[in-house]
Amino acid sequence: MKASILTAVAVVLMGTFVWGPARAQSDERIIRMVVGEQQKMKFKGTTRVSVGNQRVADAKPLGGDAFLLFAVGPGRTTLMVMRQGRSTLTFTVVVHKEDVKGLMAEVKKLLGDREGITIRPIGDRVVLDGLAFTSEDYNRVEEICKLYPSVKSFVKVNPNAKKLVANQLNVAFKSAGLKNVEATVVGTKIFLEGSVESKMDLQKAQMITNAIGEQVENLLTVGIKRMVLVEVDFVEISKQGQDHIGVKWPLDISGSATVSSSYSKSFIGGGEEALDFGASIGGETKFALGMLFTDGYARVLAQPKLVCASGEKAEFMSGGEVPIPMITSMAVKVEYKQFGIIMRIVPTADRHGNIQMTIYVEVSDIDKSLGVTAAGVDFPGFSKSLADTNVTVRHGQTIVLSGLFHHNEGKDLSKVPLLGHIPIIGELFKSRTFREKKSELCVFVTPRIVNPETPKILKMISDIKSRYKRAKDEVGFGIFD
Repeated sequence: MKASILTAVAVVLMGTFVWGPARAQSDERIIRMVVGEQQKMKFKGTTRVSVGNQRVADAKPLGGDAFLLFAVGPGRTTLMVMRQGRSTLTFTVVVHKEDVKGLMAEVKKLLGDREGITIRPIGDRVVLDGLAFTSEDYNRVEEICKLYPSVKSFVKVNPNAKKLVANQLNVAFKSAGLKNVEATVVGTKIFLEGSVESKMDLQKAQMITNAIGEQVENLLTVGIKRMVLVEVDFVEISKQGQDHIGVKWPLDISGSATVSSSYSKSFIGGGEEALDFGASIGGETKFALGMLFTDGYARVLAQPKLVCASGEKAEFMSGGEVPIPMITSMAVKVEYKQFGIIMRIVPTADRHGNIQMTIYVEVSDIDKSLGVTAAGVDFPGFSKSLADTNVTVRHGQTIVLSGLFHHNEGKDLSKVPLLGHIPIIGELFKSRTFREKKSELCVFVTPRIVNPETPKILKMISDIKSRYKRAKDEVGFGIFD
C-alpha cells in the first residue's frame, strides 16, 4: 500500500516537472481573424490541434503537419498545437465581426482623394476597383489590402497614365539639359534609357523622377556613348543576254520609187522642143542566217562606312533625285523622289559586345515602263528592292542580307507562213530570239565597337588623307598636261 502511494506521488511529481518546462517554453502568439475567414497553418511535427471555444474558431487537419483554422464567430479563444518531440505552441485567436460601413469609412480615409479608384461593398467585404494613375496610388491600395483581409482589390495601373508620366519626364529631362536621357514605357513599367556625362547628371535624373513620384527602372549609363563603326558592302550581280537562232527570210520589202519628167521649148530662134522623162525604184530587205549569242555581266559594288553613336541613326544614300511636279488647281509644286542605294541603320551596343541593329536597305532605279501620264505630264515609275529587319550580332561579326532577286525572260518567234509549220524542214523558215535579264543584290553588314584611337579608325583617316592629297595633285597644274 505504501509502495502504491509512493508510486502515485512520483508520477504526479514527474508530470509536474515535465509540464512546467513545456509550458514555460511554449510560444504564445495572437491570431486576428474576421468571421468567415480561414487560414492554412503548418508546423513541423504537429500531432494534434486543440481549440478551446469552437463557437469562436475551429480547426481541421489537412494531413501531415498542416491544418485549416476557421473563424466561426466573434470572440476570443485559445489554440494549442502539440508537436512530437517539440514544445507545444499556444495561440490566442481573436475573431472580429467587422461592420462593412465602418470598414469602408476607414478604407476611404486611408485611400484619400485618389482619382480612378472606386469603393463598393459586396456582402461582408469591401472591393476596390478601377485604374490607378500612379504607382504610388497602386502601392497604397496594396498596403490597405494587407492591413484589412476583408478588402479585395481589382485595381490596375492605367497604361495611358504611364505614357503621360513618361512624356512629363522627357520634357523635364530636356529642360534640365539631359538630352540623351529618355523615359520609355514597357508593359506597366517605366525605364530610363540613355547616358549621362557625369554622376552629377545621374543624380539630377534621379531627383527629377523622385519629384514626379513615380517608380522607374534606371538603366542610365555614365559616360560618353559607345561609338559603332558599320561597314557595309553592296554587291549587285546582273546578267543580260540575247540569243538568236534560226533563219530570217526576206518577207518584207521596204524602199522608195521616184518618177520625173521635164519639157522645154525655145521661144527665140529656131530651137527644138525637148522632153525628158526619168524613173527610179529602190528597195531593201533583211536576211539573216546562223546563230547569235550575246551575254553581259555587271557587278556594282558600294562600300560605305558609317560611324555613329550607339542608339543613334545613320543614313547613307548614293543615287539621285527625280523632280515630280504636283499640280493642283491653285499652284504647281515640285517634289523630289530619291532613287539609288538608300540605307538607314540604328546600331545599339551593350557592355558585353552585343550590337543590335535596325537595318533598312533600298535599291531603286527609274523604270519608264512603270510610268504613267496624267494631265499631259509624264510621271516616271521606279523599280525597287528593299529589306527591313532587326538583328543582333557580336562585335566584328557579319550579317548577310540577300534574296533580293529579279528574273525577267522573253521570247520572240517569226516564221514564213505555211513553210514554217512543216515539221523538221520548217526549222529552216523560223527565227527565234530569247531575252533574259537577271539581277541579285547582297548586302554585307559588319558592325564594330570603336573609339577615336581604334587602329581601324586611324587607318581610315590616313587613307582619306592620302586620297585627298592624290586627288589634289591630279587636278593641280602639271607641265605634261
